[in-house]
Order: sequence, then structure tokens, then C-alpha cells
Amino acid sequence: MYDSDERPLDAVAESAYEILLEQCEIEEGFPRIDANAELLEADFTDGDAEYAPDRLLNCGYLYAVEGRLFVTEHELNEN
Repeated sequence: MYDSDERPLDAVAESAYEILLEQCEIEEGFPRIDANAELLEADFTDGDAEYAPDRLLNCGYLYAVEGRLFVTEHELNEN
């Protein structure tokens, strides 16, 4: 488990993370295209809907397996 303070997110990525946490089945993951669609539906711009999942992947908040995105377990998910 990692400390989210070591991998801070900007406002766009943090908002995207909150939206994706609410919309996804954490155990099953979700296709990247669905993540982009959820963010576009939440009024993210095209650029931000592409950027945010990449940022979340790069910072370790999400990980990808065979084209599906999964939420990395950390302190926020233990509640």
C-alpha cells in the first residue's frame, strides 16, 4: 500500500478519480473507453478525459490489465 501524499494529484485528476470510484465496479475493473465516457458525461473536456486516466495510471491510483483499468488499493478504499 502506498501513501497518497507521496503521489499528489492535480484537481482534474482528483475529480476524475472520485467520479471513477463512484461509477466502477472496483473488483471487475472497467474498459478505458468507459472511463473516458464517464468523464465526458461528467462535463470533462475531451483533453481532460484523456489526460486524467493517464495521470491516475502514472501516479499509481489506477493500474491496467488487458485493456481494463482497476483501482489500486490504498487508504481511501479501506473504509
